[in-house]
Amino acid sequence: MLVVGNFKPAEAVDAAQQVNQMLKSQPLPAHSHVPSRMVNIEPGHYIYRHMGEDPNMLNNAVVATFYCGMVTNPKDRTTMALLSQIAKDQFFDQLRTKEQLGYNVGASTNSFSSGKLTLDMRVQGESNPTYLLQRIDSFIYGFRQTLVEFNTVKFDALVESIVGKANEQLTSVDAEANRMWTPIEEATYDFAQLADEVESLQRVRLDDVLDMWDRYINPETAVAYTRVDSQLWAAKASYPSATDMTTWPESILALAGCLESETHMPVDLSDLSHFINTAVTQTSADALASLAHQYPMANSTQVLDETASGWSKIKNALDMAMNPHNQHALQDSETNFAYIGMYQTMEGKWVITDVEKFKATQALHGLAVPVIKLIPNTTAFNDHTIV
Repeated sequence: MLVVGNFKPAEAVDAAQQVNQMLKSQPLPAHSHVPSRMVNIEPGHYIYRHMGEDPNMLNNAVVATFYCGMVTNPKDRTTMALLSQIAKDQFFDQLRTKEQLGYNVGASTNSFSSGKLTLDMRVQGESNPTYLLQRIDSFIYGFRQTLVEFNTVKFDALVESIVGKANEQLTSVDAEANRMWTPIEEATYDFAQLADEVESLQRVRLDDVLDMWDRYINPETAVAYTRVDSQLWAAKASYPSATDMTTWPESILALAGCLESETHMPVDLSDLSHFINTAVTQTSADALASLAHQYPMANSTQVLDETASGWSKIKNALDMAMNPHNQHALQDSETNFAYIGMYQTMEGKWVITDVEKFKATQALHGLAVPVIKLIPNTTAFNDHTIV
């Protein structure tokens, strides 16, 4: 129980006692008080897929989660905060404003007690999830150059802005309580965490942000690359089978999904793969023209052209199929997940078929270590409530 406000210690104890008497609560037995521990996912690239049940739902959604550094490391926390701030504006501009992939588009950082920090990139829209993740990958491959060219004056202004926001005077009791709850829930009791982060922020340089990107998120340089792609498929979407995912590259599946969405006709993956193998000798414009004639609009003799609503997506998907990014050479996992029913895509990513079974194969992070030792200044309670 946390009592916050303009109270003297005795008044706070009295208020807490009244609440306790009204609720008639009892402490949990020691064996029922299970501490929260986070799964420590081993390096690798994983995919979790789920098919929506509402037949009227048109939107698909994806979240690409990158595991980056430890939440207990102040420098990791502050560097990730800056990286997230820079990435989210660029990510929104590219995938929402320019590519119009959906209304819910964003990048943000997340953290869990005693676990790792994450950078989450999410997109919700009508395009198939494989295509959405391919566009996230395209952003990933191009963003490093954005960091290299990022203006140092602008970076310093960003740091100053975040520091200023952190140092703002709290304007309500709720805000003060919320700030206290975080270290309480995480069991670190590090009530000076904000002050430490402000001090760390003022020491972070742009090179530190670039280093974090390369160590954890850049698939071409990250040694312990750890990523989970969560996919929600609309009930009416053309859902790739396990055989499709183990037989065909993701770029072919993404292009097929875009074509089916626009033409409302099934696409033979073998024929499409053959088309791509032939098209690689053509210019992009010629390949696009050939594709437009091969896949006519549904119930019409009109060929697919630039007046079609999905034209830009098909063009992007075709470019990605003809010029796939250099795939990150995934390190061999210590675990062969095939024995729990998982399988690998053409790119070597493991597809999670049962979340609980997968979690059972992973180690756990240790428990949070309190930064300070709490010493009760009252014996008014017998249920371990600290005042």
